[in-house]
Amino acid sequence: MNRPIYLDYAATTPVSAEVMDAMIPYFSLHFGNSGSNQHMFGWEAADAVDQARKSIASYFSLKPSSILFTSGATESTNLAILGLLEHQSPGHIISSVLEHKAVLEPLAFLASKGWDITYLKPNELGEINIDQIKAAQKSNTQFVSIMWVNNEIGTINDISTIAQWCSNEGISCHSDATQALGKLDISQAYLPDLLSFSGHKIFGPKGIGALVLKDGIRLHPRQWGGSQERGLRAGTLPVPLIVGLAKAVEGIPQLLTYLPQIQAIKQEFEKALTASLGESMILNSVSENQIPNILNFSIQGIDWERLFRSMPQLAISNGSACNSKSTFPSHVIKALGRDDDTALSTVRISLAHTYLKEDHEWVINYLVQSFQKLLP
Repeated sequence: MNRPIYLDYAATTPVSAEVMDAMIPYFSLHFGNSGSNQHMFGWEAADAVDQARKSIASYFSLKPSSILFTSGATESTNLAILGLLEHQSPGHIISSVLEHKAVLEPLAFLASKGWDITYLKPNELGEINIDQIKAAQKSNTQFVSIMWVNNEIGTINDISTIAQWCSNEGISCHSDATQALGKLDISQAYLPDLLSFSGHKIFGPKGIGALVLKDGIRLHPRQWGGSQERGLRAGTLPVPLIVGLAKAVEGIPQLLTYLPQIQAIKQEFEKALTASLGESMILNSVSENQIPNILNFSIQGIDWERLFRSMPQLAISNGSACNSKSTFPSHVIKALGRDDDTALSTVRISLAHTYLKEDHEWVINYLVQSFQKLLP
């Protein structure tokens, strides 16, 4: 059986050969527990973790102590929001309706504890801007959480400007940067106080991510049972995954070099689909201020339940992998003003450099023909 052509890189990426090669020795030869400080096996593992922490911190121009290893962006985000705020007296939080559930659900929990939360709506381009945040500020605003890049439509928010304003106002700022790494060069950007990301979006392994903390941020642990990660994240460190994450971060500059080619491919998709589908196609990725690898569009008048079953030779999605088992329309697409049927009939094509090896002309023709068969 031939495997489908993959067009869902915003959901996850394969582990690169370089990352795999870096990880393998720590599954077998250097298998020690980094917490075992009485012998060589533990020292080797601890050294590997230290080097990985230094490498990732260097990318962000921060101290190694700024990097906390987690299981991924979801855990990082929960630790950032709840670890910072759950033990504080309730105040005001600013976020947006476009956020990932890893932000929205912890915020909903805080709301049940008395926190006042303002959820900003995007403009017609799907953007959240600094003027909206300034207008939403209250005298007791304590926290702002805005994603750097939206995972469904690819829109970029100006997090550096938001983070700088928050700093000036004495407000803690968090950003989910999961979709930003590898698609934007944020290595020299002004960073928020807390930054979440995952390894598996940048050709690293699943099950590993990090929370980046600026100096002065004090968190409460979300789990107990060990002193690992400054006592904030108990549990034996997954040394192979940590090594793999560092190697993936080291590879980000190379990923950025592919972006012009990826942008050109995306434009070819958009041009061909617009010409074929005409007014039936509603483009959701409309801002010029967006990453090159995500194209999101809805198709009016088609049976959304047949949509993805009709294209078995392509691996595409209708948005966030975290929502894939839900029959509810995407909250992101709904926030753009689409009705339920249109939001459900949405396709997200997400690209990476490995797609450049595929037969692009065949993929476009297959997509066009498949969609045309679904139209009334």
